[in-house]
Amino acid sequence: MTLVIAGHDINNDPNLGGCARPNYRLFVAADSTITNGNQTLLSGFKKIYTVPVKVYEPYFVGDMFRNYLKVRLNTNCFIAFAGSTVTAQHILNGVGNHFGAMRYAYEGYGSGCPGTYQILMSCERNSLYEPSTYWSEDMFLPEDMENLLSGEVVAKTVYHVLQVSLSDAKRHKIDEQGWNSLLTQYVLGTYCEVERRNRLFTFKPFHKREFGDHGPIVDIEIVQAEVFPGELVVLGMTCFEAKAQEVYRTAIETGLDVKEKMFNFLNDAIDEIKASGRLEIDRPSVLRMFDQGTVTELSRKK
Repeated sequence: MTLVIAGHDINNDPNLGGCARPNYRLFVAADSTITNGNQTLLSGFKKIYTVPVKVYEPYFVGDMFRNYLKVRLNTNCFIAFAGSTVTAQHILNGVGNHFGAMRYAYEGYGSGCPGTYQILMSCERNSLYEPSTYWSEDMFLPEDMENLLSGEVVAKTVYHVLQVSLSDAKRHKIDEQGWNSLLTQYVLGTYCEVERRNRLFTFKPFHKREFGDHGPIVDIEIVQAEVFPGELVVLGMTCFEAKAQEVYRTAIETGLDVKEKMFNFLNDAIDEIKASGRLEIDRPSVLRMFDQGTVTELSRKK
């Protein structure tokens, strides 16, 4: 089991008062134990990952596209998870592969309609690869490729990896325990170049059953949602969610350091579990901050 807490690092800075959408930093905190029933298997297991995002620019010889050779944008997002470590590692590998080969492209043109500059996954259809296509020398200028990495593009990529990876489960005859292991949940933190703010998304798989709520499991579906400032993510031990929400709201209303309050809350939850003789969560615990592509470790408690 796991406890992951994430949100926006809201403060009462008066300089933010006139800003419609202030760019709050993000925080994420997690424990680090891996258990199997009543047995602790590992401690110090990382549950918050910094994932590099590389976007390649197209290379031309004259007016002919040749390939993607050079990284133009090099940034990071973070992903934390609660659930099966085996499932999470598979998903993180897939996400890392996709984010390591993102591409600037120009799509949507034709029949007299202009296209738009976009960022695509390497597995998406890309007009640059169409044969015998010529491109003007005034295209893909530096200014054309600025501020295109939106929160939607990053979240769509994670959703795509989850959807493709989890849909493979249908090919295997797995039991209910196997299906349950696929319900690992994720929280994504990224910087949106379009809206110029840090954004937070959750991805929560659930079982799709053949005959209502009690029929056999036939597939996995995924709910993607954005978490807005003032909202809190609690993954794993959701028995702590109501109290965590209360502590978060109080910290915001009283102008306290919300990330420190939530890290203290996580450690209090660990103490509560340990005092009861249970093993679901344990230290080391970690608090990290995200801001515009940079992940910083703020605190670690052993």
